[in-house]
Amino acid sequence: MKVALKFWPILILTIIQAIYAANIVAVLEIVPADDEVELTLSQYRHLTDELRNRARITLPEEFSILTRDNIISLLPQDEEERACLAEGCAVDIGRAIGADYVTQGQIRMFDGKLTLTVELFSSMNGNLLSSFVTESESATGLLNAIRESAPPMFEKLSKPRFSGLKNLQDEEKAKPEQLMQEKKDAMPVAPSPFRIGVIAKSGFTVSGIYGAKSGFAYSVGLVTVLDIGLLDLVSGVLFSGDGFEFEGKEASIFKAEVPLTAMAVYRESFGLSLGAVLSLPLSAKIDGEAVKYLANFGVAATGGFTYLITKDIFVNAFYEKYFTKSFSSINDSTTDRGVFAVGYLF
Repeated sequence: MKVALKFWPILILTIIQAIYAANIVAVLEIVPADDEVELTLSQYRHLTDELRNRARITLPEEFSILTRDNIISLLPQDEEERACLAEGCAVDIGRAIGADYVTQGQIRMFDGKLTLTVELFSSMNGNLLSSFVTESESATGLLNAIRESAPPMFEKLSKPRFSGLKNLQDEEKAKPEQLMQEKKDAMPVAPSPFRIGVIAKSGFTVSGIYGAKSGFAYSVGLVTVLDIGLLDLVSGVLFSGDGFEFEGKEASIFKAEVPLTAMAVYRESFGLSLGAVLSLPLSAKIDGEAVKYLANFGVAATGGFTYLITKDIFVNAFYEKYFTKSFSSINDSTTDRGVFAVGYLF
């Protein structure tokens, strides 16, 4: 009964501190993290006392530092505290004794040296606010390291975001706006229905010009894709060339093209396209000499299949049939093209 009465003043003091103190800091005992550490209980207590003293010297008056007796009065005994610390529940101890902040210190052996790790937690949410790690060959070296490293750790509590209940209330008021902003940031951004890319085609051409033979065909340029729901409208600007033999001579036609096709996409992988191409010849040559009668403005009907490798890369195969009214020497010629294309959308 006398023992119980002895601790009543300490318990009452603790309760009063918990009610009136804006910020209560509990510095728990520094303990060994493994059996390899050979320090005495007196050395552990002295290191803890120095850490607690640095908290008292560093923190402003609105912080209340619990003494060892305050903490012991609310814990069964030191052995149980050490067992609890070994399980990493310093935050639970802080909450149990009504502390706003709690420190946990552990000493272990590393490469033949004593290594001290001290961590500062918020008892409210369990967040790690600050910490330091130091090493030494002796307990005296750890003591000097605490004197050097502990003040910067405790100073973080006196910064505006940590200082007192008023700031915690301000943080609580700011939470709705913060949550709304986080929710806004987490909302998926709808993809744009319009995309632009590049495309390259190559294949064969069968010229409808009398006296011409089949040859090769190619196209390069920009392509645009507009998603309108069930269909994609595909357009762009291409520069195309046809090379073939004409009356025993090498002939070529270079032209600008504007395709306009509608593509139905199945399961975001396969597409079927139908459309038209406007063709405007830029140059025509036979054996390297420019000629005017070989080609003229024309229209092509086109159709083909598209496979989407990814959402950005696609391949397709097209058949194109051109209807071209040439100059006086060649009338109403038609040209067939079969091309394979690779494209990339930005």
